[in-house]
Amino acid sequence: MDLSERIPSLQHRSRQGHSLLKRSRTAIASADLVLLSSWTAWFEGQGPLVAACTSEDDCLLRLQSSAANLLLCTDTLEGGSGTSLVRRARDDNPEIKVLIMLQRPIPRTILDAIDARCHGICSAQATGTGTVAAALTAIDTDGQYLDPLISGVLHHSRLRCSGDQVPLQELTMREEDVLRGLCRGMTNQEIADALVVSIDTVKTHVGSLLRKLPARDRTMAVVTAFREGLVQVPTRPPRWT
Repeated sequence: MDLSERIPSLQHRSRQGHSLLKRSRTAIASADLVLLSSWTAWFEGQGPLVAACTSEDDCLLRLQSSAANLLLCTDTLEGGSGTSLVRRARDDNPEIKVLIMLQRPIPRTILDAIDARCHGICSAQATGTGTVAAALTAIDTDGQYLDPLISGVLHHSRLRCSGDQVPLQELTMREEDVLRGLCRGMTNQEIADALVVSIDTVKTHVGSLLRKLPARDRTMAVVTAFREGLVQVPTRPPRWT
């Protein structure tokens, strides 16, 4: 991928910073030293970066001693794993926000990250394209984020249907439209723009979806939709008129 033409915009985006980072005490963890170094440089002028580690145990100790409330990590670490770190970190501090970058975006690691209750799940290949900033914005506003590549992997995976699940409530056409947007990795704002409705309308339908499926959160709603064959995902959702 040649990003040469995008250098000015990428540098401008980096200088702009991000409101969630500026308000947070952040820890980062990855076995990839190049990625870890680039993240460390990105934090200049943002909120406090309180930890930068390559192993699960070292990062957990730093999280416990630094009062960090935001964790950025990859699934691969030196000793342990990113999803194990997330589980232990959330056991210690249920309020911590987590964005994980999957260097192996395959169904097993994606479902593991969802089970660990990560707030954002992205492909590490998207680093440097603005995806991390988009994920942080979505986490800050919507609570959760799946990037389109991750959602696409789930869509094309053969997720096992549940045999003993309670029959699902029927979705309205508008709920199905919103669910398609979630399954494409779109944020609430992107869905609202595509459907030409307010973001509050989208949030109302998301809440209704979570009750009907039932799903504990947006990511589980996506898994349920693909596993149960509830939606076919078009190129873009239709406009509401």
